[in-house]
Amino acid sequence: MSEQIKISVVMDDEKPNALKNEKRTGLLILTQETDMTLMSVLVRNRLMEGSFCGGRGDCGRCVIQFLEGAPLPTGLERARLTPEELRQGYRLACVAKPRRDCKVRIPSGGSVDTPIVTEMNLPSENIDLNSQKNNLSNNQRSPVAELGLDQESVMEKPINDGRYIIAVDLGTTTIAMQLRDVTTGEIADTYCEQNPQRSYGADVLSRIEASCNGSREELQKLACEVLARGLRHFTAYLRKQSEGEAGSRNIQFSGNGEESAQILCMCIAGNTTMEHLLLGYDVESLGKAPFVPVETGLQKILFYGELPAYIAPCISAFVGGDIVAGLYALRMLPLASADAVLLIDLGTNGEMAMTDGRRMIVTATAAGPAFEGRGDLIGTDRIALTAELLRRGILDETGLMADPYFETGVAVGAAGKIELAEDRRKTADIGEDMRYFKQEDIRALQMAKAAVRAGVEILWEEMGRPELGQVYLAGGFGCYLDVEAAFAIGLLPSYMRGRVQAVGNTSLAGAYKLGRDLSLEETVGESLEKKLSEIESINLAKKEKFGELYLKYMNLEEN
Repeated sequence: MSEQIKISVVMDDEKPNALKNEKRTGLLILTQETDMTLMSVLVRNRLMEGSFCGGRGDCGRCVIQFLEGAPLPTGLERARLTPEELRQGYRLACVAKPRRDCKVRIPSGGSVDTPIVTEMNLPSENIDLNSQKNNLSNNQRSPVAELGLDQESVMEKPINDGRYIIAVDLGTTTIAMQLRDVTTGEIADTYCEQNPQRSYGADVLSRIEASCNGSREELQKLACEVLARGLRHFTAYLRKQSEGEAGSRNIQFSGNGEESAQILCMCIAGNTTMEHLLLGYDVESLGKAPFVPVETGLQKILFYGELPAYIAPCISAFVGGDIVAGLYALRMLPLASADAVLLIDLGTNGEMAMTDGRRMIVTATAAGPAFEGRGDLIGTDRIALTAELLRRGILDETGLMADPYFETGVAVGAAGKIELAEDRRKTADIGEDMRYFKQEDIRALQMAKAAVRAGVEILWEEMGRPELGQVYLAGGFGCYLDVEAAFAIGLLPSYMRGRVQAVGNTSLAGAYKLGRDLSLEETVGESLEKKLSEIESINLAKKEKFGELYLKYMNLEEN
């Protein structure tokens, strides 16, 4: 049995406790076993959200400072941190294992969360209330009869009538929810959070590993807690809207009574792993070949024992309900487009779908945290910076920084302004809000960019190299991306110039439209799954040309 040691955490920066939403000051005393990493105790006490890399030491997000009792740095820490940082007691919480009582400080600031995008910019916002009506069959219903944290009532006060859908984008990094009028599509209220499952890693593989190692119930609970908070937020909003109104009614969940306002259903769209974790499925088969999901069909569950909740169907282990919802929102299902259309959704995963109006092919590739961002620079910032460094000649097309920046990185101000200096000491004098864009950041971006670009190229060739009429960029990445910078580094091919359109959160838009259609008569399920069964899904790992294209597109150049 390992020895128990005392961890003293300095809370002078008033770091808020993520679980109780309260600020703590002074010294917090924790205990830990010596064979555990420091991150394990910090995550357990909600003092740290975890790492983007799932504890592999790749992202550098979990840097902490030992004020007393610092353990010897590991080889990984020596590679990741500078000698001066190591001498000052900085370590990576995901690998540091203190052997004796110690005092640590969690540095404040420096980490920028990826913006949560809920806006939509669809080609047509006209809502067809009579679209696609087929019954949801019994074999499409989830074996999970009831999903919720408890039976706490959310129906405490009267409410004027109205019929609403709750749409949910269950993202790997963020969770966005909207309360929308079923008839008009008007957004009544929005609720967003960073996905608390990030404490188990930023990518799906890290969470699959955590689930298989005993954290399945905790991961499910974390997702359910967010949905429960969102539901309470929406019902409180509706109650507030009804205050002081004569003849107000009660809230009902999916009731048929004319005297009540109704939240008809919740519709949830996420990637295959996020949906499996929400449903409490065993995700082991998603983490190893041949990557077979437990379930891909449309699922129906009960949340809080009352509210019907639909889980969007998936296409494969790598192309999930968020992409299906996006295709649904963009009217790419059914396949009726006269021109070839490409949908790209980039985040910790890169999913792509292309149709020429007759057939559709989908694929996905792992991007890691490079597009979501690491630490203090979000992914779109890093693409813009890379393009600017190329333009200035500080970075060559192979991805190598010129001296002296190869060792120190480039200092970046709060407004994204590049501050050039000869050494790290000089740039440090510019201000505390300086951030550093380093050689390893370039490399991570190159690998992610090469994988995505190779995937796009293979998809295009599999479709017969059609002339693309439209390229849709979905999600927060697309909203904030400098498209010309994406062309400059070769993330997007030059033949797409003039055809790229940011469409916002299509997962959220599709979740609403799917939930709306299902709630009217529950008639879209079978026809939707028939269309999905006709889609071709390709595994890039099995394509011989993928490796060749991957190496080709590692270079940072327009092509």
